[in-house]
Amino acid sequence: ECSTVYEKQCKTVYKNVCVEQYKTEYEPYTETECSTQYKEDCEYQWEGYGNSKIWAPIAGTCKKIPYETCKDVVKTKEKQVAHQVCNYVPEQKCLNVPMKKCVAVPDQICTN
Repeated sequence: ECSTVYEKQCKTVYKNVCVEQYKTEYEPYTETECSTQYKEDCEYQWEGYGNSKIWAPIAGTCKKIPYETCKDVVKTKEKQVAHQVCNYVPEQKCLNVPMKKCVAVPDQICTN
């Protein structure tokens, strides 16, 4: 006598799983930085006599004149860059496989 039985059969399969990851990259750029300085500007005249003669500012004529100095400065900025990272991940795949199972049944002998 035979019957169908199901047997669970499993095997490991590897699945390629990818995820997006971000890494920080640094990008250089140039920025112009300016600053305002104040310089005193005066009118001058000779003062004194002979060897004591000096080039001196005239009182009340001095003014603070603003002037700008600029220079290029190299800086860096952060940038998030996406890239794919893939790994093989093991996975169990199971199936119920039908199998025929037979058992020998003894003949029944009847007597009267």
